[in-house]
Amino acid sequence: MAGSVKLKDIANELGTSIVTVSNALSGKKGVSEAVRAQVIEKAKELGYDNTKQDKSTKEKVTIGVIVSEQYIGIGTSFYWTMYQQTVWAASTHKALTTLEIISIDKEKELELPRLSEEGGIDGLIVIGKMEKKYLENIIKVLQIPVVLLDFRCEEIGCSSIMSNNYMGMYKMTRYLLKLGHRDIGYVGELETNENLCDRYFGYRKVMEEWGISVKPEWVIGNAKVVSGKAAISLPKALPTAFVCGSDFIAGFLYDKLSQMGYRVPEDISLVGYDNYLYGHSLAKKLTTYNVDMKEMAHAAVKMLLKKMAGGPDYNHIKYLDSYIVERSSVKSIQE
Repeated sequence: MAGSVKLKDIANELGTSIVTVSNALSGKKGVSEAVRAQVIEKAKELGYDNTKQDKSTKEKVTIGVIVSEQYIGIGTSFYWTMYQQTVWAASTHKALTTLEIISIDKEKELELPRLSEEGGIDGLIVIGKMEKKYLENIIKVLQIPVVLLDFRCEEIGCSSIMSNNYMGMYKMTRYLLKLGHRDIGYVGELETNENLCDRYFGYRKVMEEWGISVKPEWVIGNAKVVSGKAAISLPKALPTAFVCGSDFIAGFLYDKLSQMGYRVPEDISLVGYDNYLYGHSLAKKLTTYNVDMKEMAHAAVKMLLKKMAGGPDYNHIKYLDSYIVERSSVKSIQE
């Protein structure tokens, strides 16, 4: 009977979290001596086998990583590559990582990640946007440091590592302007994805600075690419160039234009964002803004480890800038 006692049983008895119980039994910092004594006493009372929680058996820190299934299914994918970079970054700090892909139903039902059971992780990195209620529940129940990667949710007080979406797309649009383009459209979902929304306003900002009006028909903000429907509807009269909210969107737009008989860049120029377009014929031709996934992953791991070591847990958002990758998808039309 005693062997069946789990950390959650001790936590339920004391009205605390599994993580607090795990930290108390393994001798970690962040738990008061009074609470530690209570936990140890209750564990003995219930007959819990504490050998697996002995500090000497867990020399390395374990970082949990979760990502929504809706992102893993896109491409090969961008977030899968970001996870690989996170694993590498964690390994440089001698930390272990474990991944769980969260289903949409699990997220809606506020079901905790399985990787968090029995105090299995010391901190958590969330890659890609998830629902606020789900994140709030994770933070409330698990009571471990959490860092968001490639999105932000300031209302829940979580720190984030972000690509500088606004300035990145500002640079891409300005790049087209400097090459003589004035009729410039934008393609990308504006409401479903905050990153794409920030990129759109970077585009709008530089167009306004250059005194160029944006034609509503050239702003295609309902391109259902992120949501997986991949529908792009183009107007009859097209601009000389399109700014695309991501390389993935640029790939779909390229296919659509090709079907309509347009050539890139001879007829229409394209720029993207991410520097990640796996397995598409446009990949080696697309001029784009590089998202430094390696640096973002290292920054996220470093930030999380500082929080786990007792550092400040305030809501800090770090934006990482990068550079334009010039290829052959843009035609200069300077006079």
